[in-house]
Amino acid sequence: MSDDIPIIFAEDLRRQDRNAAPTAVFFSAGSTSQMQQYATAGWQVVAAPGFRSDAKIELADVPAVTRAEESIPACTLLSCEAKFLPPETAAHIRRWRPAVAKFNCAFYDISDAGALAQSVAGLGYIPLVAIWRDDNSFGYRAISNLGTFASFPNLEWDRTNLIAVREPAFAQTILTLARLYVGEERRIQELRVANAIRNDYIARLEDALQAYQKP
Repeated sequence: MSDDIPIIFAEDLRRQDRNAAPTAVFFSAGSTSQMQQYATAGWQVVAAPGFRSDAKIELADVPAVTRAEESIPACTLLSCEAKFLPPETAAHIRRWRPAVAKFNCAFYDISDAGALAQSVAGLGYIPLVAIWRDDNSFGYRAISNLGTFASFPNLEWDRTNLIAVREPAFAQTILTLARLYVGEERRIQELRVANAIRNDYIARLEDALQAYQKP
């Protein structure tokens, strides 16, 4: 489950030059799989100087390369975990003009990223948000919605990722794909929870049976 998937598919629809791989630049990441999904989709994955993560990420496993800032001429996606947000982020966005700048705030202790959303809007980007939930019995995480920042006046930022998109047409493609994707994610989540409840129930029955059979 990932709110990066609509971005990957939207870029595939947008890209005209099939010989030029898009580039995902990560200032930070939450996991290897977060970066790896871009590499699997044929993107070039770059770890920016000072790359940070709470997880142990082996860049060779992604695979991802490291580059100096001046050697990153093109950037399709700029991704950052909000807790590791570099103070010079706005300068990097102005320099590289990424098609998408993604700030992952969900499941961090982020109380308000509204100023960040306004900041990227001031740079000419359209702020979208991906809203996550984990309030089921088993704490499974899933995307519950993806829409424009203005559509959600009372956001819980510790359950929200910010996706800033430069081109209106690209933003609309992401939103269109997201409607389909989020619907499927909800159904998968319902199945996961139902299966977990079933397995838990069976385990309890087995424990009860074993306890009954003991002399």
